Amino acid sequence: MHHTQYYMTHDQEIRVALHAEWIAPRYLSDSTSRSVDELVLMRGKHRVDVAVLNDEFHGFEIKSASDNLDRLPSQQECYSKVFDRISLVVDERHLERAVAIVPPCWGLLAVRRATQGTVIDEIWPARRNFKLDPLSLSQLLWRDEAIQILAERNLARGFRSKPRKMLWKAVAEKLVLEDLRNAVREALKARTDWRE
Repeated sequence: MHHTQYYMTHDQEIRVALHAEWIAPRYLSDSTSRSVDELVLMRGKHRVDVAVLNDEFHGFEIKSASDNLDRLPSQQECYSKVFDRISLVVDERHLERAVAIVPPCWGLLAVRRATQGTVIDEIWPARRNFKLDPLSLSQLLWRDEAIQILAERNLARGFRSKPRKMLWKAVAEKLVLEDLRNAVREALKARTDWRE
């Protein structure tokens, strides 16, 4: 009986290939685009492996050969609240299961190791996610970023001394979703240091 020979891919190896072969040529062509590893979401409850910020906010979740897909449902729920597009990047040994459980609008990339190195195959592209949650989006902002967004729209009065939770709520409630999406993305792109 013939067995397919799988070569183990590791998280770091997939990450390097994803950045070099997939993200850089497709998303980072203009100088304002950025990619961020291990972006913290939902006030620290989750972190996405790679986030790309250009004219959209695209999250990439990596599942290497040694990972399993058990956390995918909770990650799916979280990521759908903040990302315009989401792609699952799996070692080829997870592909069959991933095809069965990945949400319809998520993209799916399969990774295999070949003689020439790590190869990434697109199974299907990510589609635009329309289930964004304004409060979850606003929680990506640091305190001064939230104040600045309110101030630029003449909405900061009475909020400058308020706790972060109230600022997030104000940003989520006072901005229409499209404006909020753009404001959050631009704030994240403008960061020079990722530690608040």
